Order: sequence, then C-alpha cells, then structure tokens
Amino acid sequence: MKRSWAVTIALAAGVLLAGAGRAAEAPAPPSWWTGFLSGVQSVRLPDGRRMDLYCEGKGAPVVVLDSGLGDGAWSWSKVQDQIAAKTRVCAYDRAGYGRSSAGPEPRDSKAIVADLAAMLKAAHVNGPYVMVGHSMGSFDVRLFAFTHPKDVAGMVLVDPSADWQFVREGAVAPKMLTSIDTTSRFLGACGQDARPSVIEKLCAPSRAEWTPGILAFMAQAQSPGAYRAQLSEETAFGKADNEQLVAARTALGPKALGSRPLVVLTRGGGETPGQSPEDAAVYKLWVVMHDEMAGLSTRGVNRIVEGSGHHIQSDKPQVVIDAVSEVVDAARAAKR
Repeated sequence: MKRSWAVTIALAAGVLLAGAGRAAEAPAPPSWWTGFLSGVQSVRLPDGRRMDLYCEGKGAPVVVLDSGLGDGAWSWSKVQDQIAAKTRVCAYDRAGYGRSSAGPEPRDSKAIVADLAAMLKAAHVNGPYVMVGHSMGSFDVRLFAFTHPKDVAGMVLVDPSADWQFVREGAVAPKMLTSIDTTSRFLGACGQDARPSVIEKLCAPSRAEWTPGILAFMAQAQSPGAYRAQLSEETAFGKADNEQLVAARTALGPKALGSRPLVVLTRGGGETPGQSPEDAAVYKLWVVMHDEMAGLSTRGVNRIVEGSGHHIQSDKPQVVIDAVSEVVDAARAAKR
C-alpha cells in the first residue's frame, strides 16, 4: 500500500510515529465502515465537547484501542470486528480527529488521557480495560494505566513510541532530527485554513473505492483542524509527553504494571540489503526500547513481527488479534 508523503519521511528516518496524513489511506474493510458510520456514538464530555466512540461486541474486559499520530478509529478496521467476537472492543477518535470536537491546547498525553477517561465514563463503558496503543498512542495508554491502575487489566503495545524517543534516536542517527522538522512543517502547512492547491492534494487525497459516506467523513478527518490537532500532539511528544509519562511511571516503581499481562509487538526490520548504518542502529535501538517497555510488567514480552511495517494492525492483523486475545484470556484468568 502506498504511504503518504509525510508517513514515508517519518518512517524512513526512524521517527516511527503513526505518520502525519495517514488518514488518506483509511484501509478499512467495507463491513467495518458500514458498522462505524452507522454505529459510532457521539459522546458528550462534561465540558460540552463531543468525541466519537465506536464499540462492538460483548464481554469483559473491554478492549480500548488508541491510534497513533494522524490515525483515527479506522486504523483498527482490520482487527476490531474480529476482537469483537471475543469481547467488547472500542475505538475512538481523539479530540480534533474525524468528527470529534477540537480540544484545548496543548494536546499532550495528560490532556488526551483526561479526555479518554471522561469519554469512557460518560459512555458508561466500564473497566477493567485491556488498553491497546499503536505508535504515539502507546503514550496515552501507558499514562492511562499509570494514573488509573485499578482500571487496567492488561495491555498490548503495537510498535509503540518510546520514552524520549527523539533524543535517543537522534543520538544514533542525527539526520533524523531534520526529518522530524520536515514532518512538523508538513503538518503546519496542512493546518492552514486556506491551503495552496499543491498542498491540498497532499493533505487531503482521496481513494477511488471510497463511498460517499467515507468521503464525507474523510473530508473532516483531513481538514485543517485535524492537522492542527496532529501538530499539537507531535509538539507535545517531543518533551511534555515524556516528562508526564516518566514521572507517572517512576512514581509506581520499576515494574509499573505489576503482574498485568503485557505484549509488545515490534515491526520487523533487522539487517536488510542496502540498509544504512544509521537505519540499522535506529532499528537496534527500537528493539531495545521495546524490550524496556516489556519490562514494565513481570509478565511482559516483546515479539518481533517479521514481514510487517510500522502499522502491524494493517500489515499483520492476525498477530494483533492474537495478542489481544491472549491478554484478554490472561486478564480473565486472573479474576477467577
């Protein structure tokens, strides 16, 4: 599948965010889109803002899916229906994404977690939860777990972003810092209310197979406001998110998740022909950082998913489905 310009830049440099502009791809099965467009719930928060929440299935623990930068609920389209066959599963669009109301800035993890907690409460989606986070969304689900430990039964992290990632990766691949700046400038350009035509084509492309309903939804998902939300999130990710996450984790001690089941999934990408020394060094560090995350729990494990890119839930959906099922089973067993 062809990636958008900003995604290609981010991944090639080892930034490994979800990727600005990913909304343009929206690779969802027709059945998922039919269910989402007809069944999504607009949840009213205490401050009057609304957030879109889409839940399927029955049972506990409830699985909560949090997407990476630039991705909305659609990024889980290849796995949500299958998870719903086992238990209740909910995906949502963060503030400013899709049809969800914009939120006050900064859009840091603390603000995102506060929105998530308020949304779940207002929608009467009760815990305990199995939190699933992709890429930058892993910051949100980890901070949620650290600050709401009684509400979290387990966790799956899908090629997750890591603490102080930019700093650590920049130390082994200095050129990456330039690409991070390029991605920021792209987001800023797409966030203009009056976008030049050449920028408009990059910011809001469409796909021939999209139905009128999907086109209408994507018009909002690719709007200037959506890109401004992404830029605010990316800006916070550089420093504020790390400070918040590290402080919350440190307060809980070295095994911050205790004995909760935890599966970390890492994209493939070891030594390959033509790989530059910097790319090899970044990937090696990527695996090390994911091993560290697996160490948050006495039952944590990091698994390499060969043949997958950063969006494992799209490239190797069954791996994600199986990991979530494993954690759900372990959480259920722990309650017996």
